[in-house]
Amino acid sequence: MCAMARGNYGYGRWEAPYWFIGPEQGIGQHEKNDLRRRVEAWTELGQQELNDCREFHSRIGELRWHFKKPKVDLQSTWRPLMLLMMTLLGREADGEALRNYQRDRWGTINGETCVIELSGLAASTLKDTKDTGAFLQERIRAICRRMQQHRPEFVLMYGKLQRDAWEKIASTTLPDEPTPFVIGNPTTLIFTPHPVSRIREGNGYLGNKYWARLGRSLHEARR
Repeated sequence: MCAMARGNYGYGRWEAPYWFIGPEQGIGQHEKNDLRRRVEAWTELGQQELNDCREFHSRIGELRWHFKKPKVDLQSTWRPLMLLMMTLLGREADGEALRNYQRDRWGTINGETCVIELSGLAASTLKDTKDTGAFLQERIRAICRRMQQHRPEFVLMYGKLQRDAWEKIASTTLPDEPTPFVIGNPTTLIFTPHPVSRIREGNGYLGNKYWARLGRSLHEARR
């Protein structure tokens, strides 16, 4: 488990143009907060820094996100991130389009996304984040090196409790609303709440509107 905490970053490929960085992966209820199956799957796949999202979830018996028939479920963290990405890129962003993208392209080893975490271990809730301990600073440095090497088009970092880590990765002070992004060359850096958190505006909550609106703002800023 120590090796996974240190060396497992998530899914996709470092060369991808679109990066998403979160605090840690979630763990399914069927796993009963037991990480052994994930450690075994990661070991079977060669203890790589990045794996294929679909393949990894197949090995741990999580069928909802890629294999459920007739339609896969949209994963609660990934769905808003995909909505923002599709809106930013001017692609179809309805439920069916997001399901197809999640099933076939999200976090694939030959795709356009890099979906990684500060922690190499999964947690059942945001309040149960696994302590990366001595590995956190090492992982931040590794992510910075990969960013400098591969120069992605955008990096979205989510989770306001992790702001210190995001600013180390960004090497700058990140802005708050209403424009939580920094247009860089070539990388645009984006800082958002965690996708499963409730984002309040006035007397209500924004939901999908927040992510679609941010995607449109980024689209306009890049023109």
